Amino acid sequence: MKKTDFVLPMSQRLLLLLCFYVVCYIVTLIVSQLLVKVLAQRPEAAMRICAVVQDVVAFIVPAVATAAMCTRKPAQLLAIRKPSKPLVFVLIVAMLIVSVPAMEALIYWNYNWSFPEALAPLEQFARQLENAANETIIMLMGNTSVAALVANILVVGVAAGFAEEFLFRGCFQRLLTTGGMNRHVAVWTVAIVFSAMHFQLFGFVPRMLLGAYFGYLLLWTGSIWVPVTAHILNNTLYVVTAWYGARQGDMSQLTAAPEMWSAPYTAASVALAAATLFIIWKTSAKRTVNIC
Repeated sequence: MKKTDFVLPMSQRLLLLLCFYVVCYIVTLIVSQLLVKVLAQRPEAAMRICAVVQDVVAFIVPAVATAAMCTRKPAQLLAIRKPSKPLVFVLIVAMLIVSVPAMEALIYWNYNWSFPEALAPLEQFARQLENAANETIIMLMGNTSVAALVANILVVGVAAGFAEEFLFRGCFQRLLTTGGMNRHVAVWTVAIVFSAMHFQLFGFVPRMLLGAYFGYLLLWTGSIWVPVTAHILNNTLYVVTAWYGARQGDMSQLTAAPEMWSAPYTAASVALAAATLFIIWKTSAKRTVNIC
């Protein structure tokens, strides 16, 4: 995109996004409180509805509203019109599969962080946030019915993946890259913010790397639909795995780090994931010149 396509300078674009997000987040909190009271007898349903409200109001609305107000070409800013090669979508499915051992090793390492004694209060506070998140996950995904599985795939898998990518990659990252920030700096800046906003220190690193992966998918392909698809697949895999584990009576998959794979499997996973990333980059290389 060109500078003439924008009606606001970069600093004002970012401020506009922040203002929209804060206002919409406050609205989300108010609506969620009302829903919790109205559906007091059905907390699981209330939680799912609140999650969808957050996805739409706090994520999608700020992204679309900011794009509409700061540029004459909002669809181009959000990268929603650029198709991508079918092979790329096949490759992101392959990436999801081959990276499982490597990602689970990273999750295990991050989840078992221990802090120096001087930082014990910080560790305790972080664990409290982690436990609160686990309680929410158990309430949302502890139901092992098929209907609950479908509902969670739609809410946690599809809606969350779609909405978060529109806000973080489609809007925030694109505002940075079209504003002149170095593309790699923009990808990692957004990835850090993306992970930090989940308020889970013991899952920060793997979530940050996932955010960077989604960011590079957008950077390489120029299409928001590629990271959206990758995000939805990643979330859906988690939902299905957690549901299956709970159905087998193993609730640990909802609240604890996964078991480590053997070293050879983990090493092979890292190598295959790196190779798949390289192929995705090569497949999409010609599109990077048009990303801005």
